[in-house]
Amino acid sequence: MTKESIEVLHLGIKEKKTDGVCIKLPDTSSLALIATKNKFPAIPVTINKSKYPYSKVKYLFINSGNANACTGKQGMKNAKDYIDTLSRKLRCSAENILIFSTGIIGQQLPIKKVINVINKCDFKFRSSIKRASMAIMTTDRYEKWVLRKFKVSGKEVEIRGLCKGAGMIEPNMATMLAFIFIDIRASKNIISKILKNCASDSFNKISVDGDMSTNDSVALVATGSKSIDLTNKRNYQIIEKNIHNVFNHLAHMIVSDGEGATKVCKVSVIKAYSLAQARVACYSIANSNLFKTALFGEDPNWGRIIARLGSLNKVKYNSNDVVLKINDIVVFTKGIPVKRLNSKKLNASMKNSNINIEICLNAGSHGANMFTSDLSTKYVQINSKYTT
Repeated sequence: MTKESIEVLHLGIKEKKTDGVCIKLPDTSSLALIATKNKFPAIPVTINKSKYPYSKVKYLFINSGNANACTGKQGMKNAKDYIDTLSRKLRCSAENILIFSTGIIGQQLPIKKVINVINKCDFKFRSSIKRASMAIMTTDRYEKWVLRKFKVSGKEVEIRGLCKGAGMIEPNMATMLAFIFIDIRASKNIISKILKNCASDSFNKISVDGDMSTNDSVALVATGSKSIDLTNKRNYQIIEKNIHNVFNHLAHMIVSDGEGATKVCKVSVIKAYSLAQARVACYSIANSNLFKTALFGEDPNWGRIIARLGSLNKVKYNSNDVVLKINDIVVFTKGIPVKRLNSKKLNASMKNSNINIEICLNAGSHGANMFTSDLSTKYVQINSKYTT
């Protein structure tokens, strides 16, 4: 079976942990890529944008522990130096290699160590997707990878995916690196379309802290081992649905592993005047620190949600028409709290690890949702000492 091959390395960025991954793609592969919209993109993001979609990609190289972001001319030189070293070692053009980094911003790579390790590595590509997912972790509590099999037109298809992400999680992109592989043959245009659709409804609908990273990237690769008729509408729908499920699974893992997170919360806005307004309301509530700390305290403080909603001047609705539900329990309607509220049931529901918030604006027919996590004391501890 034609699939990606993986090599895990210890580049020396982290003292006693693997911190590098090289992924070899089959010659039959086609790749789609999207990256952060941050105005301070990391060096790897800048380099990749100069190559994609113009170059044939044969290798993906990822390092953790150092973002190589805001590192200026030296950071660019370091990246090009290790790409050149890789290209000589792997006997390919520098244009055939995309690079990805994650970690601390503003520090230079220990480039001599990195180049030395690359030169000494045999690159046998015998590592596993699990080991690769461990090597790209930063503040993640656990590795994130998934394998799914399904059938299309009688053929078994396999999707493999890995990602990292726990803090600085923000839509467009969510803060992470993600690599998903499917063993079918598909054009770059088709893979790009699927990637855009699936990312917009998964990785771009999660938030932990509302901070957009400098390094976010998602790659979707069709490795080309199986021929599936994608002009057949049903085949295409099955393929996209299963890729979408993998994206959603990985995205949910990121939110669940949000730095210090104890809760995952789905925020839904329904019957909004427009899709854009539904998204604005979702985003604003999901990133409210007051709301997120209430989640951590298992406090059904609906007033924080209503107050946040009321601050959004560009969202159209009549305040007397708003209905708010927490875990399917109506807590607010007609401009006032519900009189006969079962507080005991509501309070008990807040102890669940998964929380649902639904806001019905009764202003239109549009809806949106996103996933967020609570804001805990552990989050503060982790991020107050990240570089020290």
